[in-house]
Amino acid sequence: MRTTRLLAIMMDLSRRQQTSVRQLADHHGVSTRTIQRDLTALHQLGVPVWTRTGPAGGVGLVEGWSSPVTGMTASELQALLIGEAGSRDLGLHPHFETARLKMLGTRTARDPGIGSVNERFLIDHERWFAEPERPAFLPLVSQAVWSGRRLIIDHSRGFRLVDPLGLVLKTDVWYLVAAHRRRPRTYRLSRIVSAEIQAEAAWRPEGFSLATYWEASRTSFEASVQSLPVRLSVPLASLEALRAAVPGPGIDAALDSVRQEEGDRLELDLLMEHQDIAVAQLLQVPGIEVQEPAAVREALYRRGAELVARNRSPDPGDSPDSPDDSPDDPENSR
Repeated sequence: MRTTRLLAIMMDLSRRQQTSVRQLADHHGVSTRTIQRDLTALHQLGVPVWTRTGPAGGVGLVEGWSSPVTGMTASELQALLIGEAGSRDLGLHPHFETARLKMLGTRTARDPGIGSVNERFLIDHERWFAEPERPAFLPLVSQAVWSGRRLIIDHSRGFRLVDPLGLVLKTDVWYLVAAHRRRPRTYRLSRIVSAEIQAEAAWRPEGFSLATYWEASRTSFEASVQSLPVRLSVPLASLEALRAAVPGPGIDAALDSVRQEEGDRLELDLLMEHQDIAVAQLLQVPGIEVQEPAAVREALYRRGAELVARNRSPDPGDSPDSPDDSPDDPENSR
């Protein structure tokens, strides 16, 4: 498994002054390309790895750097790399807490301020006013991911025999990335109603990167959802309201290519979701004017007119106690 290999490579580099990509590949039973990707991953984690080409080249760690992970178990190291939110759902939170204490134990003597970080900063990964998903089959699916074994899942798309490639925690929602018929796909864990680990080893594409796949998949999904072109005019004072109502990078892209600016208003072209969602979002923006498409403009008008009709203050002339309804009024006494 990759996490274990990354830690093993880091420990190898800690013990050796210098080695080579080929030696690391032979030692860990993987290709040189895999080792190069692992070294890049270690560098992104903050491990000061250096590489040099040529006869005097090789791979090593910056002199004087020492790993703080000595003495941790494999489960503690895995939990530390996954992070607190993911470790909690995967049942590794006790290992995360132990690893965190060991990490702090190596530094607090030199920098006592580090020990108070947990008392002063808190990261809450869960959304407001929403119960977080607790996928029933997350532990079993994660076991298949760790062990590299195939899975049979019953998903909203039906029964599938899949090759697990990785798990992704998006805010507080878990997704399984798995290959079906050797094509990577994404499955929401909460929609899996049954899962069974198989004996045979899972297939994994050569050079597959979970991070690269997820970024491309997310970009493609966002592009497919936001496919309705809308031309609108908005007051400058309502730009922040527009950002809040229509989340995502689309507002920034639209502002970079403003069609027209007249006084205190901007004319923008914006990609939005389907008509009903676009109308619901734009109703939240004061002073908004939709120019195209006509269907969105008309739907926005109808919704606005309905809201005005239902929320208008009562006309004093319609009040039972108004002068027109008074019994002393000559007109009413006839």
